[in-house]
Amino acid sequence: MTSRSLPCVLLLLSVLGASGALGARPVPASAADGMAMLQRMETARVRGSPSLLRTELDAQEAKAPKDPMPRLYRAFLALPSDESFSEFKALAVMYPENPWPHVGMGLVYVRWKMLAEAGPPLEVARKAVPGFAPALWADGLRLQAEGKKAEAEARLREALAKLDAPRIRTDLGLLLAGRPGGAREALALLSRSVKDWPEQPEALQVLSRLAREAGDAKAGAEAGALLVALQPHDKEAHRRQAEAWLAAGDKTQAVKMLERYATLGGAEPAVLATWVRLNVELGRPVDEEKALVRLNAATPKDAEPLLRLATLAEAKPDLAVTEARLDAAAVLAPGRADIQVRRARLLLTQERFFEAVMAYRAALAAPERPVPEAAEELAQLSRKLRLPAAPAKGTVEQINDRVSLGLVALYLEHLSEKPDLKGNLKVRVDLDATGRATKVVVLYDSLQDTLITHHAQVAFMDAQYPPGSESPEHQYVFRPPPR
Repeated sequence: MTSRSLPCVLLLLSVLGASGALGARPVPASAADGMAMLQRMETARVRGSPSLLRTELDAQEAKAPKDPMPRLYRAFLALPSDESFSEFKALAVMYPENPWPHVGMGLVYVRWKMLAEAGPPLEVARKAVPGFAPALWADGLRLQAEGKKAEAEARLREALAKLDAPRIRTDLGLLLAGRPGGAREALALLSRSVKDWPEQPEALQVLSRLAREAGDAKAGAEAGALLVALQPHDKEAHRRQAEAWLAAGDKTQAVKMLERYATLGGAEPAVLATWVRLNVELGRPVDEEKALVRLNAATPKDAEPLLRLATLAEAKPDLAVTEARLDAAAVLAPGRADIQVRRARLLLTQERFFEAVMAYRAALAAPERPVPEAAEELAQLSRKLRLPAAPAKGTVEQINDRVSLGLVALYLEHLSEKPDLKGNLKVRVDLDATGRATKVVVLYDSLQDTLITHHAQVAFMDAQYPPGSESPEHQYVFRPPPR
């Protein structure tokens, strides 16, 4: 009796020992906890901080070396990679009852587009824990990758029925968003998902589009704002968000997005033009100028940004900047009369009559955008300067004498207002080979009478010297007649 009982006792001790060993096996993470950790991983990737989570998992493993979950999560963090697959496979052998390694292998295969190989490990996971939502979710992704949208939808709905997790809601919503008639449910699913978990760029982008298409521009813009917050260095995200705010009627927010777009290097002329226009509508000349500078750099052959910059500078007023902008615009569009007229009028305000005459003449010769008033304005200026009806021509002496007639007439006129007016005027006329003046340089002017000086400059600029003449100098002495 005793001898037969010994094997039974040993067998019982063996079973108890085995039961104790099994009982010591680490418990796999629940579906909810595991999906929450996967969500944290995605957030870390989006935020650019996966190394922090990896450090946390290393600490957890050091604290509980017999728990495979930190190792599993670290493999999920490296997914998809050869390293992560090898880790999943090793853990699946060590812990066959744990469904998570099999889910991991299946996801790696899906990401690698080895869809035929993805099915078996996911089936093992579903059998290990019947109704395991993460396995159902991963299998839904596999079916979707295979192009089996109806089966994928059914599997994702099954997973969502088991576990209402944001990740599952998102993937079902994204699937429905691309299916005819699925936009409404997709909008609802994605709205709930991003409310619980906003760090989802793709979900936010699709949600923003669906909301706008559903007529809720504000909701679309709000979703887009969350997306931009996740992609602060993505200029195209800012451009799209500007469009969303415009659709929602919020110009102020749209301007902010467009400025950020430009700061990030965005240079699409149409987008920059919108930025300019919105600043005009909002009455922000300082910001408008900033936008125009960007637009001008993006459209170096277009004179319009320069003309608007000239207008803004003139309003300050900053005449030097105004002139520089107009001069640059005239170089870009030499055939536009309106630009030359603006230059002439600006020069008139500064009593730079010689340059104003030349600008008016350029305007009258320009074929594009004529200004009807320009001819009369030039005629008035010519009368004010007492310019001769015909240019002087002949020898250097003849030209000198001819110009002196107009200068003396102006001087005598001005003596009635300034009886003590006197001084000298000396100019040099630079000539080309044909005897035409290329430049008139004032060498000395103690008279300091603007009209007389500018009369001389225009008259000598118009004069026709004999071909081959050297550049002459002309000097005049102005003294009042004896009383």
